[in-house]
Amino acid sequence: MDHAAFSRRVLLASGIVLLVVATAGLLYVARNLLPLIFGSVLIAVVLNQLADLVGRWVPLDLSRTTRVGLVISTIAVVSCLTMYSFANSAAQKAAQFKDRIENSVQETFESVKQQPLVEDHLEEDAKLSSMMPSSGKSIGLAKNFFASAFGGMADFLILLILSIYFALSPDKYRVGAIRMLPTGWREKTSGLLSQSSTTLWRWMIGRLIAMALVGVVFGIGLAVIGVPMPLELGVFAGLVTFIPNIGGIAAVVPALLLASQQGSTALISVLVLYLVIQTIESYLITPMVQEHQVELPPAMVILAQIIGGLVFGFWGIVFATPMFAVSMLWIKQIYVEDWLES
Repeated sequence: MDHAAFSRRVLLASGIVLLVVATAGLLYVARNLLPLIFGSVLIAVVLNQLADLVGRWVPLDLSRTTRVGLVISTIAVVSCLTMYSFANSAAQKAAQFKDRIENSVQETFESVKQQPLVEDHLEEDAKLSSMMPSSGKSIGLAKNFFASAFGGMADFLILLILSIYFALSPDKYRVGAIRMLPTGWREKTSGLLSQSSTTLWRWMIGRLIAMALVGVVFGIGLAVIGVPMPLELGVFAGLVTFIPNIGGIAAVVPALLLASQQGSTALISVLVLYLVIQTIESYLITPMVQEHQVELPPAMVILAQIIGGLVFGFWGIVFATPMFAVSMLWIKQIYVEDWLES
């Protein structure tokens, strides 16, 4: 081998290594953006599937862009009306329970003060205000809160904008991504992207069924128990059920807070209701739905959520399950079938 050919091979290998390292570094720096991009693709897939359903049900000859715009507009209007209605209801309920909550907090503080271990460390005239953080700490907490809230709003806007762009022009981004690959990989990748779209849609259908069942049952159970705002709490429980396993914990917290104002019986009843619904959802509803939609081992779903949270943060937890479902599809097609079993 002459020196020129050897030099070219060395330069090519060095270039490939540098490209891989640069790509890995870029992915590491932008790792918090990756779940947002994946979530945008998931939402875009759902919007396009709904647009296809509109094309089948509506007799008008509408373009796909028009149908997607119609779906987005309908979802936006329904979401705004729902949030406005729930905000008014929550404000009214909060005004009704304000005095009761304040009295409950004061009674709890007084009972804690009477405990021997606490009483020795408090002055006789200690009040609730003395237990509050100092002004400096309060300012720090407020800054952290607003920084987190602003970051969350920015992430949500990124998710929303990317979803709309991906939904309106999916072929443009799909073809552009495929053309970045070698010609021998393009056909296989195109088929995997189509299968990934189907997998995400089927997974979303499964989650929507589970979310609806949990929300309806939880809302009816709270109404029977007598907990305030059963409709709002039921809708909230259904929405957070989008995140398997972890979402159920977030659903029961506001219900327990309101039930605590009704007495210990209501509190225990809500806790039992939550445990029953979680058991049925985790071991009956979700396995039955996933059996007909997407096969996901429950233990692997939990591990995917843990890893997604550690690597990608909050949005990694939210989209861990669909990311895991798509990853399983690609690993099965490329690694298991095309390499191990070929």
